Amino acid sequence: MVSKFLKYSLVIVLSGVVVIIALYNFGFVDKCPIKQINIEDDLKTYDQTKDPDLCTQLNDKISQFDNTCKGNMEILDCG
Repeated sequence: MVSKFLKYSLVIVLSGVVVIIALYNFGFVDKCPIKQINIEDDLKTYDQTKDPDLCTQLNDKISQFDNTCKGNMEILDCG
């Protein structure tokens, strides 16, 4: 049989996860750092592959990021 402490701990953890997900979906959590990490990961992939289609997609993501998050990421030269 599971102890009461374990049950209460599980309820508290699950409640916290639900609250964090709800806050994220309603826009109360800043999404800019997550977007920046995603772009940086794509930049690493682009550096390895030099795929022109990925470059164009990255430029679109960077442009949207700069507009919504007041970032200052540079646009890539896809030429």
